[in-house]
Amino acid sequence: MKKLSLLLLAFTGLMLFNRCSTDVDINADYQQITVVYGLLDPYEDTTYLKINKAFLGSENALIMAKIPDSSEFIEKLDVRIWPEDDPQDIAYFDTITITNKEEGVFYNPNQIIYYSAFQPETDKKYILRILYKETEITSDAATFQFVFTDITSPGFAKKIGINDNADPKAVIWNRKEEAPRYDLTIRFHYKELMEGSADTVYRFFDWHKDTKKALIGPEVESYYTGSTFYAALTAFVPYEDAAKEAKVTDRFTSTLQFIVEAGGKELNTYMEVNEPSSSIIQDRPAYTNITNGIGIFSSRATAIKPKKLNDVTVAYIKGSYSWLKFRY
Repeated sequence: MKKLSLLLLAFTGLMLFNRCSTDVDINADYQQITVVYGLLDPYEDTTYLKINKAFLGSENALIMAKIPDSSEFIEKLDVRIWPEDDPQDIAYFDTITITNKEEGVFYNPNQIIYYSAFQPETDKKYILRILYKETEITSDAATFQFVFTDITSPGFAKKIGINDNADPKAVIWNRKEEAPRYDLTIRFHYKELMEGSADTVYRFFDWHKDTKKALIGPEVESYYTGSTFYAALTAFVPYEDAAKEAKVTDRFTSTLQFIVEAGGKELNTYMEVNEPSSSIIQDRPAYTNITNGIGIFSSRATAIKPKKLNDVTVAYIKGSYSWLKFRY
C-alpha cells in the first residue's frame, strides 16, 4: 500500500500542475493527455500503475477533480510490460478498484488502479506500453538489487546499544548505480499491555529521517545521535490522553529497524523538479519520461535491517525512563 500511496500523491500533484499551468490556451482544440505513474519494485509480487487523463474545463478545477469521469478512462486500456531483452515475456495488466483512498483534492474513496501479478527481476530494463485508441504511450525503467545486506553499518551483531548523548553514529549502505536517491528511516517497535486486557498492543515511531543523493562513490552515509532517540522516546511513547496512559501496565522493547528506500534515476529527477525552491524563479518545467503522455515510470527498492537493543540500553531505559513502564 505504500507504493499505492506514493502513486496517488504524485498523480494529484501532476494533475493539478497541468490544470493550473499559465500556458493553457482555453480556445485550443481538446487534446487527450494520458497521465501515468508507476514504480517497479523487484521485491513486490504485484505491480501497480495509476493511469488517468488530464482534464480541462470551464468549471473550477477543484470541483471537476471530485468527478471521476473528469480524469478516469471509461474504457479499459491495453497495458503491458516486458523486459527489453525478452519482448515475448509480456505481463498484462487488469483493473482493480481501491476503496480506501483518503479524502483529498480528487474523488474518494474509490479509484481505479491497474495491476498485474508481475514481479520484476533485478538489474533489468523494462518497457511499458499503454494503447489508447490509436496512440501508444510508452516508457522504460531499470530495476536494481537492494537488500538488507547492502546496509553495512550497523553490522551483523544482533543487538546494538544507543547511548544518551550527541555523539554521531553512522548508518552506511552500498550505493547503486541506478539509484541516486535514498531515504533513511530508523523505526523503533515496542509492545504494550493494558489494564483489564490480555491483548498485546503493537506500536512504533520513527525517530530519524534523512534523504541522501549520491551519484559517485561506493557507499552512502547518514548520521544519527542517541539523544534524538531518547527525546523521541519521551515524546511518542506516552499517550496524550492521561487516562489512557494510566491504563498501561507494562511496555516491552522490540525491534529497531534501519530502513533505506532507494529511488531510481527518473524518480529522483521528478522529485528534484518538484521540491520547494529557494530561487526567485518558481515557474519550473514539469518533468516526465512518458512518451505521448505525462507522468513518471521508474523503479524503487527497500532494504530493512532489524536489530534488538542490547541489555545495557534496555537497563538504561528501565532505570532512567522508568515512568515509561518498560520492563525489558
